[in-house]
Amino acid sequence: MRKACLFTIAVAALSLLGIAQEADCTFSGVLGMEFAFIPTPPTTLEVETTITLGLSFAGASVESRTVLSLDGLEAEHIQFGVELGGVTLTTGMRFDPCFSKYWFEVRGGCCPFDLGALFLVENLAPPCQTPDFTVGIVLDLGLAFDSGFFVRSLTGFGVEELYSLIDEDPATDLIAVAGWWFEEELIHLGFATECLRTESIFVFDDLGFAWAQFYASYTWQEPIIEIGARVWLSSVFAFDQADFILGFAIDPVRLRSTISFDWLGFLSQEIDISIEFSGIRLYSRTRFDFTGLISVTIGFELSF
Repeated sequence: MRKACLFTIAVAALSLLGIAQEADCTFSGVLGMEFAFIPTPPTTLEVETTITLGLSFAGASVESRTVLSLDGLEAEHIQFGVELGGVTLTTGMRFDPCFSKYWFEVRGGCCPFDLGALFLVENLAPPCQTPDFTVGIVLDLGLAFDSGFFVRSLTGFGVEELYSLIDEDPATDLIAVAGWWFEEELIHLGFATECLRTESIFVFDDLGFAWAQFYASYTWQEPIIEIGARVWLSSVFAFDQADFILGFAIDPVRLRSTISFDWLGFLSQEIDISIEFSGIRLYSRTRFDFTGLISVTIGFELSF
């Protein structure tokens, strides 16, 4: 299965390269690798390696994300996309390490409207066991205005964790559940300018209101300094968690710190550092709490 995945990626990459050369299109891509070190008490250290590859030209793209551990292949994510006259079609598969998920997404619209739909088929059984497939759908409706105001609605049927679609974290994903009925509704609205950004997120499930998040940040230019805060409220509108965000950038170095706390005090802190030069980005991400180190991630990205 692993060889089949790598063969598929190689064929897709060569096909894209050949078409791009024939059409005299600009060819671009990104190659990255990261290593995550996760201490497991009392003395065990888990190590995960993630390899990413992205190729694009003339509106078409292919992306691969491979996760390896000391035990071998953990997961393989493959995604293909194409843009046709303002409509974007994207499809992808996941193997962990056997086939576990297929999804297809279509997006398009006319300003200020943005419409989308995602359909997925996922295996609920343990990896490489007798499959137990289920299906899910996400309906996506958005509005964005030149003034900076935006609003977005995500409705999930047969899927949970809609927040993973907007958190911009490649390690998070939708979670499929058995059945074909309403599971979650996420409403995301806010206002964004070059310096100021405010957001509100409300999530509802089949039992009603689930949680809310409020975020605000301000960014000064030259040098870039970011100050922000994020607050979570529970299903009873009680304070659940808060983040304080502080970041700055002086080319080619960027530093960002996120401190999380609740009513009892300090929860955890994450420190992100990156250096960019000549199409290369080196980065590290360190997380720890009051008990000690949670994880350390180091990696690089090469753009071409």
